[in-house]
Amino acid sequence: MNKKINIIITIVLISAVLIRIYFALNAEQSSITNKFSGKNVEVYGYISDEPQIKDFNQSFTLRTDRISGESIETYIKVSPDRYTEYNYGQYLKLNGKINTPRNFKSNGGRTFDYTNFLLKDGIVFEMKKPAIEVVDRIGNGGVAKYLFKIKNGFIENIKKVMGEPHAALAGGLVVGEKSALGKDLIDDFRKAGLIHIVVLSGYNITIVADTIRRVLAFLPRTIGIGLGGFGILAFGILVGGGATVVRSCIMAMIALLASLLRKDYNVSKALFVAAALMLIQNPLILFYDPSFQLSFLATLGLILLSSPIEKKLGFITEKFGIRGLVASTLATQIFVSPYILYMMGQLSIIGIVVNILVLPIIPATMLFVSLTGLLGFLSHFVSEITGWISYIMLSYELFMVRFFASLPFASIELPKFSFWIVVGFYASYFVALLKFPSTFDQFRFRKKSST
Repeated sequence: MNKKINIIITIVLISAVLIRIYFALNAEQSSITNKFSGKNVEVYGYISDEPQIKDFNQSFTLRTDRISGESIETYIKVSPDRYTEYNYGQYLKLNGKINTPRNFKSNGGRTFDYTNFLLKDGIVFEMKKPAIEVVDRIGNGGVAKYLFKIKNGFIENIKKVMGEPHAALAGGLVVGEKSALGKDLIDDFRKAGLIHIVVLSGYNITIVADTIRRVLAFLPRTIGIGLGGFGILAFGILVGGGATVVRSCIMAMIALLASLLRKDYNVSKALFVAAALMLIQNPLILFYDPSFQLSFLATLGLILLSSPIEKKLGFITEKFGIRGLVASTLATQIFVSPYILYMMGQLSIIGIVVNILVLPIIPATMLFVSLTGLLGFLSHFVSEITGWISYIMLSYELFMVRFFASLPFASIELPKFSFWIVVGFYASYFVALLKFPSTFDQFRFRKKSST
């Protein structure tokens, strides 16, 4: 009976995803793009996401309700003056030129599909440096508005104790706030193969979910699971709810549900259910969201390859989890490397070494950074104590990143190549896996949930 139910659920999910993809790819572009593009307009709307500040630029997404007197609901990416503060939920009046986004060239002659990258979030227009009037400073941000305030206060508490770039790295580790790191340091993280720790990857979410589970372990089982689910949901909203965060949070919620129903937690099924739910909600992320694509590939690589690789690494010590780190890093690198090279043209060569040297202290760093930010709401003096411990750990991580990124062989860059080469790589992976059926045992492996 369970097998039949699983088959039915799988068919329903796949059918729903395919139907949503079909209609999304065949949807006609709205006529408003031709009507307003390139013209000066008057726009009213709410800020629908947290404003992003990077170096000398600022941007936010505006959900419109009126454009030049017409009742129109759409989304606009707005790039205002860098030094004026805007907040989620504020109601604004904008005057300026409105344009449709354009694709642009990136590394090695590659073209970044910027138009569809924004379209996946419903954004069809851009406005740069418009005249802005705040009509309603409070707005209607709901619960998310207060979570963003807590996040901003948390980051300010960290900044009071630590200078840059330590505070920026701390914010990236815990709440995904990396705007102050700067382009050069972000590039160093990419070269060193550690960019995943400052973009709030599934690794960070796993640490957060595990911490929530441990903190609530003393409560009755049902209450602990319920509060754990609420905590994961609130954290997902707090950090902006990107594709990687959503996938990781859905998987964590599935694990909680399995624990509540006293069922085995199958990580591979959780991954595909999470992906299917995300695609049903927004099918365009399958084609135009690199975060979703790389996150899915990395997790799939961990499921399929980390355990088999670890069995082959008997010559590496298990102390401090080093063998597991090497295996998981190799597994994710093997699965994401072809696509990263196709998309970005750059791949870290020394990433495995840097991950082994840095990842073991990331959980402790996140703990002390979290304590620093939270204690800052109560006592600046106490937060300075945990802040100094955090500073030492962050200094070590920054030193490792800068040192290894400065090596001439830290990363390789390749010119643009055909997507069919990428398809060939992944086809060869699965052919190899089919020749070793025991590897797929990891894909079917059921693990008792400890959440």
